[in-house]
Amino acid sequence: MNQLEINDIFAPIPVPDNSLNLLVFFILFFLILLFALFYFYKKRVQKNRKDETYYLNILLHANFYNVKQSAYLFTYYGRKLAKTKEQKEELERIISQLFVYKYQKKSLQIPQELQKEIKIFLDELRDFYA
Repeated sequence: MNQLEINDIFAPIPVPDNSLNLLVFFILFFLILLFALFYFYKKRVQKNRKDETYYLNILLHANFYNVKQSAYLFTYYGRKLAKTKEQKEELERIISQLFVYKYQKKSLQIPQELQKEIKIFLDELRDFYA
């Protein structure tokens, strides 16, 4: 039988074992990614918290002498602040009563009863966000 001469076969080359380095790299990468996500989430939550206190201050300092503007402000910012089901129901009831004042040419006075309801609602929001 003829023996074939095999060319192009080389001796085995030692391959370095990088698995430990890869494991450490992926763990560090995962921790850095987790830290970055936590940081941006925390930053976003704090921004929302600042926005909510800002909106609440706008509503607390709204004067009811300019009834039309106050009705619009209360509708806009109240919807941003109401979170629970009870708050949303209370808000919608107040907004439905303020609806009359939004489209009047002449500025009417808000009844004292409605002003008391608004103040109670704002106090509840203040306690909720405190």
